[in-house]
Amino acid sequence: MTDPAGVAVPVFEVNKAASTVATQKVDAHHLHIPMREALLVALAAGLGYGFDAYAVNIFGMLGPTLAADLNITMKTIGLIGSIFLAGYTIGTIGFGILADRIGRRDALGWSIIIYGITTAAGGLTSNLALFTGLRFLTGIGGAGELAVGAPYTAEMWPAKHRALGTGGIMFSLYSAGYIVAAICAMMIVPTYGWRWAFGFAIVPSIAVFLLRRMVQESPRFKHAQAEIAEWENTGGVKPKRESIWKIPGAKRRIAIGWMLYTANACGYWGISVFLTAFLVQKFHVTPHAAIFYAMMFYGVQFVLSYVGTMLSDVIGRRPAGILGAVIMIVCTVIASTTSSFNLFLVFGAVMVGMLGWLWGIGDTYLSEFFRTSLRGTGFGIMVGGGRVASIFVPYLVGWGIVALGPTIPFLATAGFWVLTIIGYLMGPETAGKELEEVQL
Repeated sequence: MTDPAGVAVPVFEVNKAASTVATQKVDAHHLHIPMREALLVALAAGLGYGFDAYAVNIFGMLGPTLAADLNITMKTIGLIGSIFLAGYTIGTIGFGILADRIGRRDALGWSIIIYGITTAAGGLTSNLALFTGLRFLTGIGGAGELAVGAPYTAEMWPAKHRALGTGGIMFSLYSAGYIVAAICAMMIVPTYGWRWAFGFAIVPSIAVFLLRRMVQESPRFKHAQAEIAEWENTGGVKPKRESIWKIPGAKRRIAIGWMLYTANACGYWGISVFLTAFLVQKFHVTPHAAIFYAMMFYGVQFVLSYVGTMLSDVIGRRPAGILGAVIMIVCTVIASTTSSFNLFLVFGAVMVGMLGWLWGIGDTYLSEFFRTSLRGTGFGIMVGGGRVASIFVPYLVGWGIVALGPTIPFLATAGFWVLTIIGYLMGPETAGKELEEVQL
């Protein structure tokens, strides 16, 4: 059979997926992954995701400054944001496949080097076309942090606390990355200019790359690779390639993933890229104050990342995810339409905070859908496919702010979370179960 992703899956693994739950649990427990190693992987992946947040969000929060310095409109800022997300979509799928070919650790290493170098280089150019191209490459590299990091961490953490480790730690550190970006925007930019804020990205990128050389490869991935090698040596025949699309039940799970991540990506980018611009235009705060308030909102997000994922470990991914979507819709409607700045600060903080809740659960949930040899590929296809629609969101929101004012574009993002509710209603419950029990 032909596999468009080019991932080798021996026939024995397909049969293994149909084995009894008891056998699968024994296999999982025999991995003996120490909690120290699981935590180290979560931190290594999460810190990279945090500096991905820095590279991603420094552009959005400095949007008004960039527009003035480069002599462009907010509509053009939105277009650059959309081009960045095109790279993000390509990188999500590509790095997911790469993780299944060369391993989780090495794929993460390439990811952080690419986006670190291209972000720093963006601060060195005054050419708009070159700057836009570098943002595209930053998107490709940064996408690997989630596409590889979430499946990698999910393979390391025990079933009882998998969402806490995968979604909680990783996305809370993503929130921390935004806070670091905000501090740099407030402390570095006023004195040294926006270019230094971009150039700073290379320092943590190198540090995290070196940290990742210290963590071990996923035992599940190594075990799967060893079995493939043993199969080749024993049978003398190269294993057949299987298309992920031909696995029974896979198309439904991929569709669920697309729904969850269309909501996650469109909701996130629709809000975050223009959050500071929304504050400046609607409530007439200064750009410096807008960055400060946004930073406070991401502090709430840091906390809610843990609240949502811990809740999903206790009551299940589906109910926790649906509850999060409902809260998000209510908060987005109130935050977008209120004329009271104090009311906006309350509901806006929860609105931004709930992104951590919803992404944290979603990252974990989709990491549990497919077997080890296809986990990165499946995750990349689901998240990347869901991100396709988000490519157009920054441009449309930027256009909407110019043509309609800030309220309507932000209010429109509330509708995306209906897809989250539908997706979780269609999906299986995976909380508290070994990956081998719930994967296809």
